[in-house]
Amino acid sequence: MMQFIVFTADVQTAQAARLRDTLTAASNAGNDIYLIISSGGGNVFEGLSIAALMKNLPVKVTTHNVGQIDSIAGVMFAAGSTRYATQNSSFLFHGVTMHYERQDFIESQLKEQYLGLKRMRENIAAAFAAYSGLSVDDTEALMINGSTILSPQEALSKTIIHEIRDAAIPPGSQVVTIGNT
Repeated sequence: MMQFIVFTADVQTAQAARLRDTLTAASNAGNDIYLIISSGGGNVFEGLSIAALMKNLPVKVTTHNVGQIDSIAGVMFAAGSTRYATQNSSFLFHGVTMHYERQDFIESQLKEQYLGLKRMRENIAAAFAAYSGLSVDDTEALMINGSTILSPQEALSKTIIHEIRDAAIPPGSQVVTIGNT
């Protein structure tokens, strides 16, 4: 049996917890998973953790981009063993961002922050490359050049996706939806 999950949310703690629970429940029931996803990205830790879970589930996980796959959501998307995208979808890659409000740093703290950012970028690139088949160097090039947006045709040419096609949930299917609310 196939469990359809529609994830149209940011990758934040609450949404990630719900997705993790839904993926685990589907796998525990012995259901293959079809994850329909459109996400603006979010928390790097949560995204990497969900992707690792998806790769380690004992069921087949298919991912389908139906809108946008931005930032860390790309790693989650790449964790699907079969990956599709609709004709009007997109993929956004960028470097890692840290936000600071009214912070004072000494030199060693700045170095620590830089090394943390670098590690996150390297972890994202390594995971995306391992899951998608794109090389680490090619993945980092997409990330480091500011923002890179790929069309489905470009994603197909880079083997990030296997096919461009519409998502279709068969009548009578059980569907779980996860959004930002």
